[in-house]
Amino acid sequence: MRHIPLAILILSLLLSGCDFVPTPSNVKVSKQPADGLTQNSFGRSFLQQLVDEVVEGAELSLSQAYDRNNVPAAERISKPRAEGRYEWIGDQQLAVIDLSYSNNPMRVMRVVGLEADQMITINCISPAGIPLKMTAPEDECSNAIAEQFKLK
Repeated sequence: MRHIPLAILILSLLLSGCDFVPTPSNVKVSKQPADGLTQNSFGRSFLQQLVDEVVEGAELSLSQAYDRNNVPAAERISKPRAEGRYEWIGDQQLAVIDLSYSNNPMRVMRVVGLEADQMITINCISPAGIPLKMTAPEDECSNAIAEQFKLK
């Protein structure tokens, strides 16, 4: 009996068609002075620094969530993991950090780039684990990237 709701959900997803592309539920943009950071700074060590910062922040947030919800230490099994890469979109090189969690569907994509004398960070959050895209028509995250980095 417990499997019937899951079967209904799977069936409804199948019937909805493959061309349905849901958008991320949350996009946050922040800007700060570049403080001498240039495209030439976008190397392996910069990317690793971003990955380390994302994982450290995720670990802190996860620990705080466990504490708020009184989760016993033995049940704190979800761990953040992140991978970084560079992507060129137009003439912009952007650092992209993909964050996911073991035992949790949530995904986060952090995009970092430069525009004039500003470092722009865009965080796209998908609580349900829907894959996040850099460029997709009518996608909230893709639109924020295009708008912030003046891509046409």
